[in-house]
Amino acid sequence: MYWSIVNRNTFQLKVSILLSISILGLWRTSYAQGIGFLAGSYQAAVETAKRSNKPLFVEVYLTGCPHCAALAPVLEEKKVGDYFNTHFVSYKMEANSEESKIMQQQKGISYVEFPLFFFFDSSSGQLTHYAAPAEKPSRAEAIEEVLRHGKDATDPTKRVTSYPNRFAKGDRDLLFLVNYGKFAKMTKDNDRLWQINNELGKIFTKPVDMESPNGFYVLQRLINDIENPMAAYFFKNIGKYKAKFPAKDVQETGESILYFTLYGRRANTLNVADVVKVRQAFVQLGITQSVASTRTVLKELEAYFRAKDTKGATERLNAHKKYGTLRFADYSYLVRYFNENASDVTYVPSLIIWANEGLKLVKPTERNTKEVADMYGELATAYLKVNKKEDAKKALQSAIAVAKAAKIDGKAFNEKLSKIK
Repeated sequence: MYWSIVNRNTFQLKVSILLSISILGLWRTSYAQGIGFLAGSYQAAVETAKRSNKPLFVEVYLTGCPHCAALAPVLEEKKVGDYFNTHFVSYKMEANSEESKIMQQQKGISYVEFPLFFFFDSSSGQLTHYAAPAEKPSRAEAIEEVLRHGKDATDPTKRVTSYPNRFAKGDRDLLFLVNYGKFAKMTKDNDRLWQINNELGKIFTKPVDMESPNGFYVLQRLINDIENPMAAYFFKNIGKYKAKFPAKDVQETGESILYFTLYGRRANTLNVADVVKVRQAFVQLGITQSVASTRTVLKELEAYFRAKDTKGATERLNAHKKYGTLRFADYSYLVRYFNENASDVTYVPSLIIWANEGLKLVKPTERNTKEVADMYGELATAYLKVNKKEDAKKALQSAIAVAKAAKIDGKAFNEKLSKIK
């Protein structure tokens, strides 16, 4: 009796285990039907692709991205797996992971949206194709969207490596320009992005087109200069865009265009009027005058100094100073900046005021620092520019005293003091 009970229990246990294995096997089979993403490091995936003599496919997804989450089960479909597993070695990474940072650094790329597909030649490591799969209303359409990108990656006439030649030959198809523009932005090819955006500005000329979802998408993703016709229309009609699209998206689009204008391709050639226009556009977006001034003041000063207009630069900083937002670190940077870049000495009376205002912001317990010593040193430099030697000596003596108290090297201050006759 005991044996039969044990035997029956053993039989039931075996059945339970077999059922569990079968269920697990079914789950694994279902999962295995999709793309077989390699585990481990990105570099290991690169080496596997080399050994397999297959291109490397990398999916980059972002945690919290709804589209990325919606795409995940599509990549597990058998039809998708059959194609990708045959043609590629596959790897996936989260956008903020260390593996992602390694790939970005090695390939010199940035991410323009998510999810993203990258395809690399296994022997040379060259990025041969990239794609941003679009959202589709049905699973069947989503599968075809993924397959389309995989097939494009194996077709030399459709890969991104063919884009320069297509553009040179006059291809101005809208979808092509958008994809090429995103690729140029991703690879930081600012000159080519500029050219593409100019072509897009020729396509989107009617208000109905510029205010359309496609027009707004181009503004969001690609347009990067306030002088582009699409950007010019956008800033004149912000209210219309806010009526059609989420206010947050409109705000971010406008600010992105303005920041790219300030720090992008034309950053080192902007004139004063250009930067003032950007400042005014920030205000149009609803940014306060004070914040808008803070965002553009350094670029305005750069433009004044490029024009050798020291008086204009001085007046601009004095105007900005009235907002009361400057900290000691700001004064410290600006005093040195004027000393190094001014083409004449008309700024010196104002600089003396700036330096002393900055020093007044330093707490008594924080005075014995290198930064304070350097501020006195810059003050001495300004005094010497207008031949105020006694004032320069006093400033240098203060710098030396602070350096000594802070236990830092004051040799440069001593040498400068010894040269004043």
